[in-house]
Amino acid sequence: MKKKLIIIIAAVVVLAVFLIFTLKQDNKKAVSVQMEKVRLQTIESKVYAAGYVQPVIKVNISANVAGEIKALYVKEGQEVKEGELLAQLDKVRYAADVDQSKSYYRSTLSAKEVAEKEYKRVKKLYDDKNYSESQYDQAKGQYDQAVGAFEQAAARLEQAEDNLRKTTLIAPIDGTVIGLQKEQGEMALGSTFQADVVMTVADLSGMEVEVDVNENDIVRVAVGDSVDIEIDALADKVFKGIVTEISQLASTMGQGTQNAITNFKVTVKMINNPPEIRSGMNATVEILTDKKIDVVGIPIRAVTVRPADKVRKMGPEEMTGKPELLEVAFVIEADTVRAVPLKLGINSEDFFEIVSGVDTSQTIVIGNHQALTFDLQTGTAVKDVNDVKKKK
Repeated sequence: MKKKLIIIIAAVVVLAVFLIFTLKQDNKKAVSVQMEKVRLQTIESKVYAAGYVQPVIKVNISANVAGEIKALYVKEGQEVKEGELLAQLDKVRYAADVDQSKSYYRSTLSAKEVAEKEYKRVKKLYDDKNYSESQYDQAKGQYDQAVGAFEQAAARLEQAEDNLRKTTLIAPIDGTVIGLQKEQGEMALGSTFQADVVMTVADLSGMEVEVDVNENDIVRVAVGDSVDIEIDALADKVFKGIVTEISQLASTMGQGTQNAITNFKVTVKMINNPPEIRSGMNATVEILTDKKIDVVGIPIRAVTVRPADKVRKMGPEEMTGKPELLEVAFVIEADTVRAVPLKLGINSEDFFEIVSGVDTSQTIVIGNHQALTFDLQTGTAVKDVNDVKKKK
């Protein structure tokens, strides 16, 4: 009887221990997460920017002399040929100045010829010892003055003729008039030091997009990078382009403030120009800066950070000061996870290239945000949220 009682008590103890262990395991609730097998990916690293369309070749036709616009021979949108007459400024006073300059030129030319003839005569007599040095110096001085006056007259005539030519505005290239800034009858106020734009002529056979790229992205952009271009006015169409120029000079908005933004101008030449495109249209670009094919890649949302001392064993000498943060992914191991440090390569909008850390033989946690950011640590029990949904 006593032996039987001992057996019963032992059985009860074993059952109690089993129940306690089972209850503890039930209380240790597994975290519901989304899981995904690591795969090979094609990853494209891109820089995004916005700007506007403009012709590759655009010339401002300016008045470099002042005068009333007597005639405009073109209208906006008109095609013109190189050398074609575009506009005529009032040239009356410039023509008169040319006439006066020519008269002065002829007068000084005659005076120079007389002075030169006299100088040659005196020089011969001086060389033959028949004239004094003072007589020679006087003749040479008069000749030099005549030469100086003639050169001034020639320069004045050249300037007067140049000013007269500038009253006639000629097309410097084959192109299209894309803007008229003046009307017939208006005054053009051009001068030697400041041009007054009358119209703009552009070659619309070649178009480009000028965009502003942030200083943090510009280091990734290179001449020759391929580009996808979207024009706001031409929805659902993507045009191809290539980076042709990167400015070395930054432009800063809000300089001196905490919200200062530093950008660099990047020029993208369009490979094909749709007929609907217009100068000044708004555009956005995607500059392909790098591309990796069939590399290990994981979703960006699967990468999080943890203190280094929580990820790997560290010696006391490493644990002084502020703990280092490591970029990690959580790898599934049976019913738990392990934080694995990652070495990242390029990234697209959705994926990171994994240089080292995980491979295609592993499954990782890709969500949710709460779990990845706060809940998971090495050893945390997890369950696949998809399995939970199937059971329901």
